[in-house]
Amino acid sequence: MAVAVVSSAAIVLGIVTVVDEPDGRRPSAPGSPSAAAPSGSTFPHGPNAPVGAGQTPGLVIAGVPLPRGATLIKRDRSAGAGPLTVVVRRSDASGSLGRHGAVVTFPVTAPSGGRAVRVGGVSGRALAREVVWPVAGSYARVRGDLPRSELIAVAAATRVESGRPHVDAPRGLSVAATGTLWPAQVNEARYRSHATGETDELSGGLTFTGVARCGGFEDALYAGGARPAGTVQGRPAVVTSAFGGNGALAWEPAPGVVAYVGYSGAQLDRGAVDALRRLAARTRLVSPAQWRSTGPSTSDQTNDLGRPD
Repeated sequence: MAVAVVSSAAIVLGIVTVVDEPDGRRPSAPGSPSAAAPSGSTFPHGPNAPVGAGQTPGLVIAGVPLPRGATLIKRDRSAGAGPLTVVVRRSDASGSLGRHGAVVTFPVTAPSGGRAVRVGGVSGRALAREVVWPVAGSYARVRGDLPRSELIAVAAATRVESGRPHVDAPRGLSVAATGTLWPAQVNEARYRSHATGETDELSGGLTFTGVARCGGFEDALYAGGARPAGTVQGRPAVVTSAFGGNGALAWEPAPGVVAYVGYSGAQLDRGAVDALRRLAARTRLVSPAQWRSTGPSTSDQTNDLGRPD
């Protein structure tokens, strides 16, 4: 079975693609005028909307006009039929999005290359930052920044029941989230960077925000690399180029939910990272109803991006 992770082109493609209904109208849903701002208006500063179980909120930059037609829902109705994930992290405060943890994915394709290692009673293969081994008639993978011995321990602690992976986390680790590898829905918005007030560092290209609920984004962080970048609203953040554009700042506002602010334009350097941190501090989560009130374009597609893993 071909398996994919979120590729570096994913978010840029999602942001610049605008899909209308056949008659040219944009889909919309009713929303409270006092609680949401239609596309073309500005969301005021305020608290984050609570994230309900299974919900995917939107992310806006408060106080910055949201251009009309700039919001998008990328919906993948087949995501639930794809690979499933379990995110594990260190149980202490050091474990956070893309740091001191790993993502178990099942099923994945058979490994090619790598070093032979024992995983419980079977033979697996160890590659850079990952271990792949046979289980339940297919293969599973654990990928992360933990030492190889701990990745092997996580693999040995993984079982598959009714097609779903389960991890009895080894000592010092805990399960942080479970879900699909590919997001069933990605909510994205784009702004012109000059409207954000950060053109000196980000240039005059696009600034984008996004939210997704899946294990694949964290898996992509381990595959593509990420480095710590302080905190966003009290949550540990990382900076990465794995989400498209020149770079993005990502954090986890709720278990299993990844939010990010990124840009395309200038080189990703310290000044750009500082600008992304300032923008992230100005963001707020909005409820699904508030997001729909912006009249987002909806694209039914596969969010696996067709990239073999």
